Amino acid sequence: MELSDWLKQRCGLDIQDAGEGGTALAAALYALLVAAGYDYAQQKELLLEAADRRHDLAFGNACLDRIADIQAFERRRAAMQVKKVVKCHSGVAKNKQWGTGAEYAELRFCAARPVDDDTCDLVDDMLRALAAAGYLEARADLLADLRQGLGYYRSSEDPCRPRRTVRWLRGQNLLHAWIAAMLGGRSPLIRVGEGAAGCWVTAASLFVDRQGKAFTYSRLEHGVVRNEEQLRWLRRIIPAPPSQFPAPRNP
Repeated sequence: MELSDWLKQRCGLDIQDAGEGGTALAAALYALLVAAGYDYAQQKELLLEAADRRHDLAFGNACLDRIADIQAFERRRAAMQVKKVVKCHSGVAKNKQWGTGAEYAELRFCAARPVDDDTCDLVDDMLRALAAAGYLEARADLLADLRQGLGYYRSSEDPCRPRRTVRWLRGQNLLHAWIAAMLGGRSPLIRVGEGAAGCWVTAASLFVDRQGKAFTYSRLEHGVVRNEEQLRWLRRIIPAPPSQFPAPRNP
């Protein structure tokens, strides 16, 4: 199968497979993947597959070089995040009073399920239910920002647009429980990509509390929920195969 046919079937993207090829074609392929919103883990996977689809040594080497560049970036970013976590976990930083939260979220999770409009509908339903139950601000524009922060973009949405932070209106322990539930189980909804910031660093970037104060990721990491009814509801509201769970009710 030609590279262009494979890319259209695999990703729904169009690329000109003719012409000069080589490094120019690899650059065009990477630009398409970025514009389509693929995260770094997905980019590496697709670039590696693409290198086997066209018997062009220059193109194959350019794809592998791009993978190596991504891996180097991930290692560098991970090293910087380790420094931030160490600072946050020091006795002084952890016990400081929370400061005003950022207006925009710097980080986001990666999608653990297919990124399409159907899955986005399910994630939107979950966020609207959380808003209706008093967990989140009931604003459609902010809920769309949060869906994108969980890694789910509709085909018409720009993956490079700034995303605002969202107010979490309940306690931090419940936020911990919801994030942990989305990351866990046999069919997780979100994941943290290779070399990315830790899950609690990412979560703290997406939210502010009811007063607009920032969450600290060391506190989010150690949340404990003692209300079993709330905990069960937070787990059940996460999108699952339709036959697996009945529709959850608000606690």
